[in-house]
Amino acid sequence: MKNKNYSTKAIVEASLISVIISMIMIITGYLPFVSFIGTLILPIPVAILYIRHNKKITITAIFLSIILTSLVFNPIMAIYAAITCSIIGIVIGYCVKKDKRSSITLLYLTIGCTMANILKIVFSLSFIAKVNLVDFMYKNLELTKQSMKSSVDQAKNIYLQKGITPEQLKLIDKNYEMINKLDVALFLAIIPAGIFVFSLVSAYLNYIVSRAVLSKLNYKMAEILPFSRVYVSNIVGAVLIGIVCIGIILASKKITGGEYIQNSSQYLVQLVFIINGLAASTYFLRVKKNLSKPVVLLILCLTALSPLRSIYFSIGLMEMAFDFRKLDPYRIKRK
Repeated sequence: MKNKNYSTKAIVEASLISVIISMIMIITGYLPFVSFIGTLILPIPVAILYIRHNKKITITAIFLSIILTSLVFNPIMAIYAAITCSIIGIVIGYCVKKDKRSSITLLYLTIGCTMANILKIVFSLSFIAKVNLVDFMYKNLELTKQSMKSSVDQAKNIYLQKGITPEQLKLIDKNYEMINKLDVALFLAIIPAGIFVFSLVSAYLNYIVSRAVLSKLNYKMAEILPFSRVYVSNIVGAVLIGIVCIGIILASKKITGGEYIQNSSQYLVQLVFIINGLAASTYFLRVKKNLSKPVVLLILCLTALSPLRSIYFSIGLMEMAFDFRKLDPYRIKRK
């Protein structure tokens, strides 16, 4: 009798949450300006269902919500919206149910967001745009370059009308050279780093929103990990550096794909260590120097947007190697 009641309760809750998910999908579909808010809210019902029951019930509810949404909306868009909410929701539900630390939850969320972003890119290219990645990027890059050149031409005309001589416009002409250097290979190499940054930011935002909502429902989530305590383990650093070395070797041997692995891994490593350097600098300024958050934010923004930003790469690399903040459990023990 107990199992029967539990099953009935699970079915009812799964059905109600499926309807809620479907309603949010439909609203975000018809109102694109709230789609970003929808991506933060959609995982929460999935997480609640996972916490209260199990993954089988949760996955069933997700499939049901896709079917319900498809009845009144585009089936392709229903599946597209379900990719993010299902993965992120299950990750949040699992971490809350297992009482994971905030650092582990953020790590899992970043991995989950990365998987969701990759799947969404593949799905949208295959079923929405119906083109391959290279053709899609080439087409959009050409449009972007034309738009940028048009903006530069308009700026030149305005300056000429104000009496500026052609010799003084040589600096603006350098923009044409920069625009012409943009190519598909460059953007393809930047994609892994871009996905990583977007996934990390999404993980933080999903954690903040989910914790705020779940705490109201008496589900405990640890306080979010402060940025000053974000770190790169020396194991992760060694793996990333190893991938760069492999790319360099493959590129030197003229092996197909070697140059792409080298370039993309270099961009990713630079970004990871810069973030680690910013986190270490935040720790030093906030904890050691006891500066206020606005002052620290101003210092980091000004330096990160200036030529001094390269110093954060060095700080992040040294922090990874020597672990001055004593955060890495796998750090090299020093006597």
